[in-house]
Amino acid sequence: MKTFLNRILLPAMLVAALPGCDSDFLDKNPPQEIAAEQFWTSEGDVQMGLAGCYARLKGTYVTWHRSYWDAAVDNGWAQHYGDIRLMQSGTLDPANSGAPRSLYTSCYNGIAGVNIFLKNFTKVALPDAAAKAYEAEARFLRAMFYFELVQRWGGVVVYREVPADIEELKIAKSSKEDVYKFIEEDLAFAVANLPDDAYKSGHAVKTSVQALQARIALFQGKWDEVISLTSSIISSNKYSLAADLESPFIKGKGQAACPENIFSIKYIETRDGRQSNDGGQEVEFFRWGGLAPTKDLIDEYETGDLRLKKWYYFAPNKTTFEREDGFKFQTEFTATNYGLIKFAAIWDPGRFIPSERDILTGHDIVLFRLADIYLMNAEAQMEKAGGTTSDAKALSYVNAIRTRAGVPALTTLTRVLVRKERRRELAFEGLRLFDVMRWRIGKDINDKLIHSNIRLKWDDKFYVWPFSQSEIDINTALKQNEGY
Repeated sequence: MKTFLNRILLPAMLVAALPGCDSDFLDKNPPQEIAAEQFWTSEGDVQMGLAGCYARLKGTYVTWHRSYWDAAVDNGWAQHYGDIRLMQSGTLDPANSGAPRSLYTSCYNGIAGVNIFLKNFTKVALPDAAAKAYEAEARFLRAMFYFELVQRWGGVVVYREVPADIEELKIAKSSKEDVYKFIEEDLAFAVANLPDDAYKSGHAVKTSVQALQARIALFQGKWDEVISLTSSIISSNKYSLAADLESPFIKGKGQAACPENIFSIKYIETRDGRQSNDGGQEVEFFRWGGLAPTKDLIDEYETGDLRLKKWYYFAPNKTTFEREDGFKFQTEFTATNYGLIKFAAIWDPGRFIPSERDILTGHDIVLFRLADIYLMNAEAQMEKAGGTTSDAKALSYVNAIRTRAGVPALTTLTRVLVRKERRRELAFEGLRLFDVMRWRIGKDINDKLIHSNIRLKWDDKFYVWPFSQSEIDINTALKQNEGY
């Protein structure tokens, strides 16, 4: 039993070796292993254990890879990710669920890490307020991992604590309703015990929790809750839209001080602290042409929209990026003729060095920002009004985003207009598939042209994903979702 816990679960507690809880400890890099019997003796251990929980946000398809979910539907083409292309081509079943399986594993690794933390951190004597704050951060993270699961699989296995042995891992899934109830319990505790400060250091704050609560309510179509939660964040006056279109996403443009970001996954621009040994977003998306926007997405933008110029480029020969100043760079093949630079520091010579694996991409991955909050509020106001609204606040939120993008203000919000604005503003932030699933518009995007003669294929059973066959084989108490 002890061997099982040490070898299987304790690696989830990778931590940052820093004695104090200063603002950048979440950026540091963890040692390879922790011996449980030598840990949980000081508040420094608690802080490092919590850092291990945050580190699990860097799991595959939770962190920067989440952009690839846009290519599972109609926003992009995943040149090098065959599992994503399979989904886009209409193949998703227990034997062909590589990308979903990776996300599933990442989330349960995160949940295991949080449960180990919650089981052990109370061994250290802490002031009550501090103990509750640590617990609140951990439970916020656990709720986030469970929401990643429940929105895609429906009912899933819920582990409220560390299993006593490997057999206790093999349990039936809870109902979707019970999973949401568990998430709500974690978030209610988190929102009551986290500081009511603006987000800065990487630690979740009250508004980070409210943003997650709002996204969950949005997925469930609970419009009054969405309006209440987003209005609370907006009226707190802790956040404002960035004046530009780059600083929310790019370190060199002021991401660390960006007033728009409400929660993100932290990285640093060092060899050990970067997104990936292969360079992350800037290498995979830009230099390798690995995530190419579709013409269908590009055509959604209006003439003169600054987001077209700042976030994308057109490559007639599919291999040449040309910067505004005339500088040219040969990328790998971009299948759609369009390239993605939303997350690339294209002015920085360090991004164009010959050795791609020496590029130090350390941009934080933004999970919640004010523009998203504005769009959630506007959508909820519109839906509550029956599909059309001229509500002054809702219009002001959408028009603030449009003004930054250099396009005319709207005078009325319709379902079509709000959905288009979400697609444009939040492209490649991992939310397009989320929107397709909650709006249930799979049939509307079915057969869209992706590039060349490749078309998107959608089956309505994809609104709920299958458990991988390997998971079913391991956990015989887990029943497959209907349709698979």
